[in-house]
Amino acid sequence: MILKESNIPKSSLTLFGLDKNFDLLITLHESKRFPKVLMFTGEKGLGKFTLTSHFLHYIFDKENYDIKNKIIEEKSEFHSQYLNNIHPSIIYLSGQIFNNIKIDNIRELKKIILKKNIIAKDRFIILDDIELFNTNSLNALLKIIEEPSSNNYFVLINNKTKPLIETIYSRSLEIKVLLKNETRIKVIES
Repeated sequence: MILKESNIPKSSLTLFGLDKNFDLLITLHESKRFPKVLMFTGEKGLGKFTLTSHFLHYIFDKENYDIKNKIIEEKSEFHSQYLNNIHPSIIYLSGQIFNNIKIDNIRELKKIILKKNIIAKDRFIILDDIELFNTNSLNALLKIIEEPSSNNYFVLINNKTKPLIETIYSRSLEIKVLLKNETRIKVIES
């Protein structure tokens, strides 16, 4: 199935309906209380990944982020790096792909995470569709998220398409993402 570019969450330039969640993330980060492992849980299509993208744009590219209207500047250098998965402070793994990755791949991720970040900023590891990761990969990831280094933060996105092992929940601060029906309608109309 091929999605139109505008429907791909990584390309969503406007955040709809999740302003309070966005403000909470900013407050947690700026007060240095952002959890080491944060999990967004909710039905697929509610904007969990889009929320994460907007948060990262705000953190790494404030001068090109319209905070009032929650809009990403499409032509910024950061946005280009983000879309191409080449920003040194963001690691993105998708359960769609990760389902077939072996333990050796997790060990490689651990090596990357343990290395000092090129730029002296926080590093975010985004694990999208976490419920699709195979059990061996999840167990290996547990060891990594149990002992994150000082500037590494994990954001797990759980779309609830499959049950997730309980130990992942127990290591995460979970934020359930819900939209009221009238908000969902407004988002769809937008």
